[in-house]
Amino acid sequence: MSGLEHRGSDVSETIDDWAPQAGGVRERHLRETRHRIHVAALDLIEARGCAAVTVSEVATAAGVSRRTFFRYFRNKEDAVLAGHSRYFDAVRAQPLVVHSVAEALAAIERVGDAVLAQDLRPELAEHRRMQALISGDPAIRSYAVAQDREIADTLRDQLAELLPAVPVSELELIADLGLTVWRHGWVRWTSQLPNDALETPAQSHAAVRARFRALAAGSR
Repeated sequence: MSGLEHRGSDVSETIDDWAPQAGGVRERHLRETRHRIHVAALDLIEARGCAAVTVSEVATAAGVSRRTFFRYFRNKEDAVLAGHSRYFDAVRAQPLVVHSVAEALAAIERVGDAVLAQDLRPELAEHRRMQALISGDPAIRSYAVAQDREIADTLRDQLAELLPAVPVSELELIADLGLTVWRHGWVRWTSQLPNDALETPAQSHAAVRARFRALAAGSR
């Protein structure tokens, strides 16, 4: 399976993975399984390239069945870009709360905050590996671009339902900006130099949001 196929009934399982839950044992198991699949995909695709790797190989390397793989990810590209996958699940599972255009960007940021709050063990080296694959593997890069578009379209459609009087073109601009700011939060975090006083992902995202607002206001 490749491309942007939907997981259907399996979506709820990945939503469970990022959402807070009662009872830590199941939550830890879901996180650990998801992370194991993600790392297996990273390892194989770094070594051989995306085109040469199959979902079955990723599942075997992670010690899970193909069926279990598809409970967490839509395809091998999705498994590599686990952060994209978590954000996409959050966008679909956590409806925006917006009463005016002025609230729209902040509402999109709250979705990102929900994902950041659940990413309890971000590893800088691992995120840099993902960035390198986005830059260097054409299939991963193409998938990242396509998934960004799908996420932005989902955000736009949610805003359109809540703000029917606002032109769709304006809502699409807001959705695109919200996703771009989110993406650049991760770019800032992964670009930190070894001697920097390392920021947390939340701090990097907050800094990018503040800079975006300053630029939008015409500040230096």
